[in-house]
Amino acid sequence: MQRILKTSAVALALLSATSASAACFYDTIRASTQVEQFYDNRDGTLLDMKTGLTWAVCIYGQSFDTSTNACVGAATQVPSWSAALQAQDDFDLAGHTDWRLPNVKELATIVEYACVDPAIRPELFPQTPSAPFWTHTPDSADVDSVVLGRYIDFYDGTEFNDKPEIQRYVRLVREAD
Repeated sequence: MQRILKTSAVALALLSATSASAACFYDTIRASTQVEQFYDNRDGTLLDMKTGLTWAVCIYGQSFDTSTNACVGAATQVPSWSAALQAQDDFDLAGHTDWRLPNVKELATIVEYACVDPAIRPELFPQTPSAPFWTHTPDSADVDSVVLGRYIDFYDGTEFNDKPEIQRYVRLVREAD
């Protein structure tokens, strides 16, 4: 198993050599994610062996090319929080249709707090913009207020809430088999 993980990590590192790179400060900040905790299924998905979640490598709107092991096309920002919640209904990847919008705690597990611009491991999730991504988690200040949607800004990994009509990116997740 360790041999497979090391081979996957090396392949991911080589694959990312051509992708845009985040500014990472591993010499002064301990990594919050480890490359070795992810297994590349080579079908556009990564299994996080620490959490048991399977992540879509590509951002909603992109597709995965198995011949190049890369995301192709342009990522699509959905126009609202409700559109983000609906995005999961028509998403099909690697033969699975049970993809969903992650909650804020789940999405935070792929944030790399030692990196900025974007705050994610580019060798695992290439082409991730330094931008906000919707989560499934609602947030409300009080009972009479409008429900706000929670998101994580992958510029630096900060969590926020905002009006539900704001355009954001989406990365989908599913429970591992």
